[in-house]
Amino acid sequence: MNIKITQVKSGIDRSERQKKTLVALGLRKLNASREVEATPQILGMVKKVSHLLKVDTLAETPKATVTKKVAEKVSKIETPEVVEVSAEASSEDA
Repeated sequence: MNIKITQVKSGIDRSERQKKTLVALGLRKLNASREVEATPQILGMVKKVSHLLKVDTLAETPKATVTKKVAEKVSKIETPEVVEVSAEASSEDA
């Protein structure tokens, strides 16, 4: 699940720890937004600076559709044949 986090309040006059948490989340300016994976680590950081953020939950894209499209593209690509070189042939060239 992905979330969109937006910094809505300034990090000025906040503790150094909160400022570093904002930077770790990828928020460097006011009204900056990031889409991040909602891992336990990210959610913990968001909780610590929640008074400075606005959090929106994003709808997930169905992975099956994406995988199917990628599989179709990959199947269209022709793979070149691999030619095996024996050890004897490589030593004769040297």
